[in-house]
Amino acid sequence: MAAIVELRARFDEEANIAWARRMEQAGVHMVYGMPDFKIHSKVCLVIRREPDGIRRYCHRATGNYNERTSRLYCDIGLFTARPEFGEDLSSLFNLLTGYTRLPPLNRLIVAPQHFRGALYQRIDRERDHARAGRPARMILKMNALVDPPMIQRLYEASQDGVHIDLLVRGACSRVAISSA
Repeated sequence: MAAIVELRARFDEEANIAWARRMEQAGVHMVYGMPDFKIHSKVCLVIRREPDGIRRYCHRATGNYNERTSRLYCDIGLFTARPEFGEDLSSLFNLLTGYTRLPPLNRLIVAPQHFRGALYQRIDRERDHARAGRPARMILKMNALVDPPMIQRLYEASQDGVHIDLLVRGACSRVAISSA
């Protein structure tokens, strides 16, 4: 069993260290974040041997697994046993525990390497739908939206007819819309 604990987590550093020590004492292989990166993902992967073979159970969430702060804001979670998610989470954990490099993924988008390009692709896909008269919508949930190029792309998509819902917990900026 392995677990990754982010020691740069705002307000939770001491609690994370205490939990990590307890897990180590119970025999869990602990990894303490990555140098130069903050791990912000909330994922859990359970791998089981079942009568029909190995099955991976995955949980991905926008929020955290802290019972106190989970009452402060709304989060979204996905629980699945779909193989493509299990493969991706296995690859992600192998990367984070230092066992391998990140191969191409099926469904997950890993920041900072792939995030901007993948989000731009999704915005462009919805713009294409809107321009073709098909339903086009994006629901984006984030801690902050302060990146001018990303904001510009969202404005342009909205002008093309994409319905965009922003769920922003913190700072949300505006930029001037260019006509070029």
